[in-house]
Amino acid sequence: MRTKNLLKVALTTMALFVFMGVQAQVQDANYVTNTETVYQTAGKTFRLYVEPDSVYSPDYNATDGWVLGTNALWTWDYTGLTGTPTSGTPANQNYVEFTNPTVGTYTIGVVETNTIISCDDGGVTKTVEVIAAPTAAITTADPAQACGDQLAMSVQIQFTENVPVAWASYAFAINETVENIDVSDVVIGTALVDNDTFIDYPTTGKLNTLGGTQPDYTWSFNTTALTVRNNLRTRYTYTLIGASDAGSDGLISAISQKSDYEGGTVLTHAFGDNQIVIIVNPAPTTGPIYHIPNNFAY
Repeated sequence: MRTKNLLKVALTTMALFVFMGVQAQVQDANYVTNTETVYQTAGKTFRLYVEPDSVYSPDYNATDGWVLGTNALWTWDYTGLTGTPTSGTPANQNYVEFTNPTVGTYTIGVVETNTIISCDDGGVTKTVEVIAAPTAAITTADPAQACGDQLAMSVQIQFTENVPVAWASYAFAINETVENIDVSDVVIGTALVDNDTFIDYPTTGKLNTLGGTQPDYTWSFNTTALTVRNNLRTRYTYTLIGASDAGSDGLISAISQKSDYEGGTVLTHAFGDNQIVIIVNPAPTTGPIYHIPNNFAY
């Protein structure tokens, strides 16, 4: 079972952070304390929260507004990231926000102190793995043109994202277009088929059954039966596009979607080679042989 807390980020609604005075810092229920490495897509703002000590912030997570203790301080420790508060600076703020993180592995520490006491427990750390945005590409080459009806063809897609298989999960769709074409590959009439949801994995039902190993995962789909239509050359085109609920073309992964949490808008990411083209041709009909008839000079 996948942990859904970090992945189910709505496309149209995001949690609101409510601040009740300068000392109130709201942590919503989508933040969890799972013991795991945090995966985050590069370039996207993210936050880490730390739960305040209940002795020194007794009203935190209470009905009066998640109020932090006036004398409570948190000092975050990190390198290679741009964050607020800055590393090593105590602040009466129990979260740190990082902007535009670059690819890399980061260990982020935090320790709670208090202005009325001089002791601390040494703090805690969290590992964050910032990875490149996901991409997907059709790796099956366009086949040679075939003569006559053909069986359905298996087409392979490679997804590239540096995450363990447990988090490899993707939203996308495949368009199928079927057209009759002339000998110059010019379309005759309108498309016979133009289906944007020939295959559709929306953000609410991502593809998560893949082969391969980190960071390159594979998955295959079958075309329709490749038949010659209307006794004319017939072209079948399969194109990677955005999922039906994505809003634009491009790939969304479980990690890239949750990485958009603070930004408020789920973004798509460009595909690599996004198309395969298959052409089937009617067999030429051999005509009669012409000759000078035997009775020509009879």
